[in-house]
Amino acid sequence: MLENYTLVNFKKTMKFRLLTLLILFGNLCYSQITEIRDGQFSPNGDKIAFIAFLGSVEDIFIYHLKNDSVSRETNSSDLNIGLQYKTSINWINNNQILFLSKQNGLSQQYILDIDKHTLTTNGASQSNEYLLEFDRTSQTSYYISSINGREPAVLTRKLGENKVANISKQNYNFTSPKISQDGNYIAYKQMPLGTPYIYSIKDKKQIKLKLPDKNTTITSWSPDSKYFLFTHSTFTGTSNFPKASLHIFDLSQGKDSILIENVDLILSSIWSSSNSLLGYSFLNKFVLFDNKIKTTKYYNIIGRAVDWSKDCNLVLFIQNKDLILLDLKNDETKKITLPNIL
Repeated sequence: MLENYTLVNFKKTMKFRLLTLLILFGNLCYSQITEIRDGQFSPNGDKIAFIAFLGSVEDIFIYHLKNDSVSRETNSSDLNIGLQYKTSINWINNNQILFLSKQNGLSQQYILDIDKHTLTTNGASQSNEYLLEFDRTSQTSYYISSINGREPAVLTRKLGENKVANISKQNYNFTSPKISQDGNYIAYKQMPLGTPYIYSIKDKKQIKLKLPDKNTTITSWSPDSKYFLFTHSTFTGTSNFPKASLHIFDLSQGKDSILIENVDLILSSIWSSSNSLLGYSFLNKFVLFDNKIKTTKYYNIIGRAVDWSKDCNLVLFIQNKDLILLDLKNDETKKITLPNIL
């Protein structure tokens, strides 16, 4: 009897210990950042906002450059998968972030105030909103949404307002909006062909340009909106995989020049706040190009370049679950140390 009692207690003890280990191991896995999606410098350049996945949970974090620290600004651990959804980070000012989330069931705009630690809605619309862009000068958001059974359109509204305007007009399937740095233009494309469009916000009309009418994406603008970058993909021979090229388009001349062509993949292309300096990522390299003096410099960096600092000295990269900073003053890279979240 004593032996049976001891055996039963031993089994219970081992079962409890095993369960404890599983819980601890589960929490350990949960606490690891597994992927980073969006990343953007603040207007003053002293912070970087990014969205990180912790297993199935996704939240907004801030990296503070001055003291090399990371803070968690939202906590979705107690929410369901739908409510955890966050994307399209845009800084309104140096203390407020505009982004998309499904707090009310639909993907809508929310404002996160870092100083006040508050989360408020930015108006409301009738349907899900996607691919949010924000112009700080005019305090206006641009996004993709489908209303009243129509195809996805490029819509816009002022910060704090509900009145919506449709920019794209035609009842086509539009996607990939990209606002110019000065807020004077917005580019987007029609799917499924990937036909590019440019809309003049000042003149309130579409601009006709000689661009490839298929598989074309406008990715970035120069600060003065005189140039923009676009990628173009083509199929050659019997290959089932396209080759990509990156172009600079001169709006005043109405023509483009090729930066790189016949590559398998261009991960990203971004123009800095300097009219001359831009960069692009492909496979395991980052290319820095000066459009004024036409010089090129290569860096062996694996990752996607996503943003420039205000002073154009730092370039931010996302490398799966890591954030990388390239310091152009000394040509050094730094991997940002991300904390384990308990």
